[in-house]
Amino acid sequence: MDAPGRVLDRIDHVILEQLQNDARLSNKELAGRIGLAPSSCLVRVQRLIADGVLRGFHAEVDPAALGVGLQAVISLQLAGHGLGSIRRISEQLSALPEVRQLFSLGGSQDLLVHVSVRDPEHLRDLVMDRIASHADVSHMETALLFEHHRSPVQPPLV
Repeated sequence: MDAPGRVLDRIDHVILEQLQNDARLSNKELAGRIGLAPSSCLVRVQRLIADGVLRGFHAEVDPAALGVGLQAVISLQLAGHGLGSIRRISEQLSALPEVRQLFSLGGSQDLLVHVSVRDPEHLRDLVMDRIASHADVSHMETALLFEHHRSPVQPPLV
């Protein structure tokens, strides 16, 4: 989605594509790939940051290197659907060190929680002690992740 009041052009989209594939590109390398002068490229990247289109630059870390042996997705149905209870549990879950991502959903499930843990026992303890026991949770299902692939964000197809 484009930033409010700003339409992204073809060059902006190429910059975004290149940075999503390798956020460590130097401005000079990025400018060369796009065919822009480095000064023009830098101005465009800075504008994308200022406009909130580029929200951060991240390192992708091998989970196993950090002792993560298992990842799971936990779907939750909440007892109440008031904004207060959704915000409350979302804030509490987001604060857990095992939680990687939290999605608020429409449909039969209210929240989807992506977690990283050491092993099955760690997952069991997390689910039983920190999630299923929460007063706002009425139903929960856990699915193990065998693989995870991240795709770059693309503009919607026209």
